[in-house]
Amino acid sequence: MTRPGSLLYRAELVGARVLLPVLGSLGFFKFPRTVRLESTANCNADCVTCTRQVMTRKKGVMDFALYKKVVDECASYKVSSIHLHNFGEPFIDKGIFDKIRYARDKGIDTRLFSNISLLDREKAVELVESGLTRIKVSIDGDSKETFNVIRKGLDFDRVVENINTLIEVRKELGSKTPEIGLVFVETERNSHEREGFLKRWKGRVDSIDISSYHNWGGSLHEGERGDKRALPCLRVWQTFTVLWNGEVSICCMDYDGKVILGNVKKESVYDIFHGEKLRRIRRRHLKGDFAKPKICLRCEARR
Repeated sequence: MTRPGSLLYRAELVGARVLLPVLGSLGFFKFPRTVRLESTANCNADCVTCTRQVMTRKKGVMDFALYKKVVDECASYKVSSIHLHNFGEPFIDKGIFDKIRYARDKGIDTRLFSNISLLDREKAVELVESGLTRIKVSIDGDSKETFNVIRKGLDFDRVVENINTLIEVRKELGSKTPEIGLVFVETERNSHEREGFLKRWKGRVDSIDISSYHNWGGSLHEGERGDKRALPCLRVWQTFTVLWNGEVSICCMDYDGKVILGNVKKESVYDIFHGEKLRRIRRRHLKGDFAKPKICLRCEARR
């Protein structure tokens, strides 16, 4: 991260404020590059690092007809991949495999973020055969004692078994997909298990991501400002987050759907992406004004 006031930061700031509008005028941001479809907002865990503990919006599963509507539009704009997750466990959605196959048949790669606790061998076979491109698994520990405290409601041994099962099934079926990635969110609770985690999984999965905890748009550190730089966040130019009920939130940090840009039940992805609500937010970001919406001001994850 560049330091505010440094020459590199100033060059980065000027470059972003000049380049983003130019790229926009050239049609570079005609359609979102990353489309996130919340297949479900339901979850079987109560993780201490998750904002679900303070999430108040209604939870449900995305209707297949609505899903098809969005995917069809994505296909027409040649979107290369979609994410079938947001704030929920995808495998709770009984139609998740049909959703993966539908996107695959449209030529779109699919990605999932999961706790994998519900993936038995039968589902692992169906997952590999569905054509899922990539799955990332959250596993914030290398022991039952640590993991079960962080990932409340889940069992470490079961999760490890399910990851191993998916690795085995993929090999048995002679498939290179889905790519399997593990995510370890490092905190004071589990940092002592980092090396053991890496030793256990290195060479067995396709990628390992050791990440740091952030404040989810300021919701975890009320009153503090997160990223103090004035750089505009590329998420509002490149990403599109559809909640399970069709509402479109400003980005994946908006866990409670406080900043709603529209609803794909009534509007197209294109129209919402180019709508005045989002255009106004982009203009503020270019000026370094993150006061509105409030979630942007305190966010530690601007990029």
